[in-house]
Amino acid sequence: MKKYWNLLLCSFLLVFTAACSGNSSDDEPEDETGELLLVSSAAYIENNGTDQAVFTVMKGKKDVTAEAKIYQKKGSSYDVLPSVSFSSKTQGDYSFFASYNNEMSPTITVMVTSGMLALPEDPQPDKFEGFKHRLLAVQATSLGCVYCPLMIAGLTEYAKLEDSKNTVLVAAHGIMDGDDMISEYSTGVLQALSLKAAPALLFNMRPSSEALGIYNSETPANVAARIQTTANDLLKTEANTGISAAVSGTEASGSIKVTAAVKVGKTGKYRICAWVVEDDIYATGQLNNYPTLETTYDFKHHSNVLRCISSTSPVTGVNLGGKTECKAGEKLKYSYEFSLKDMTVANLAKARVVFIVTQNESGSRYTVDNAVSCGLNSQVKFEYK
Repeated sequence: MKKYWNLLLCSFLLVFTAACSGNSSDDEPEDETGELLLVSSAAYIENNGTDQAVFTVMKGKKDVTAEAKIYQKKGSSYDVLPSVSFSSKTQGDYSFFASYNNEMSPTITVMVTSGMLALPEDPQPDKFEGFKHRLLAVQATSLGCVYCPLMIAGLTEYAKLEDSKNTVLVAAHGIMDGDDMISEYSTGVLQALSLKAAPALLFNMRPSSEALGIYNSETPANVAARIQTTANDLLKTEANTGISAAVSGTEASGSIKVTAAVKVGKTGKYRICAWVVEDDIYATGQLNNYPTLETTYDFKHHSNVLRCISSTSPVTGVNLGGKTECKAGEKLKYSYEFSLKDMTVANLAKARVVFIVTQNESGSRYTVDNAVSCGLNSQVKFEYK
């Protein structure tokens, strides 16, 4: 009888243990549905052989790095990477992809840089006129703005036009709460430009009364046409300055270093500033008063998002060359270092720096004379008509 009870107790304990262990293993298993992605800890590394990009392979929400293979593309062939990290002493762009359970990830690129870039050579060093003219357009926007999708759609249509290449767009998120893309820098710019409502589009830091808004009966094509008309009118004025720039930065360095040279074609009071923007940020929750637009336009990926500015007071920048007045025929330098700790950047590979030269028009008002956009670890030459 005692044997019988012992056997019964053992059976009960086995069943109970199995049941308990089964419950513990069911704790929300990692979701393996979704795209296979290869993620790098750095988009840029220096060519010192020690700075590293460390890779992670994700299948949905599950980290499958240990079971996956990572490949480095070399022309039409590829090699298996011996570890999950990559470093190099040779400058260039390197491509990688991963495989897991017969699935291939999209290819990603890691750029190996040589540190601080020098300014590019001036193709016409003796020329101080006929500069390529670009406008700055600041878009006041917010995920909490129900009318902003129509402005976004209009800007999307405008971007398809050849004329749009002469406009540098910066999206300053603010006005309304509940938007992770809002920062002290974006709200500071909106306040400085007196943009108190969204959507609005203001060219060249002109008076806020000149900002373009939205009419409910408009179509995206109508909005784009109004933007084009305003831009073309402003471009009839010659730019008095030309801008050359170089931008360097890596995750490991913790900073973005910028340099610029500005050629002055007309004596006057000038300022300069640099703004960091980021493209292709995924953010849901855009309120929308025009639901039919969602079949044509993407309101989940946001570009030109303002992340940081070099000068907050004033936002029009610091005196060019440290001078109260700049003389025609001068070539003046500017440099600044952004700390990555001071801003939110989701993907450094999608970041750019916008250089803005402002000029004193009358009284204390400075408006934009010229602007250029330069990608990270890239250069922009002086451009002439």
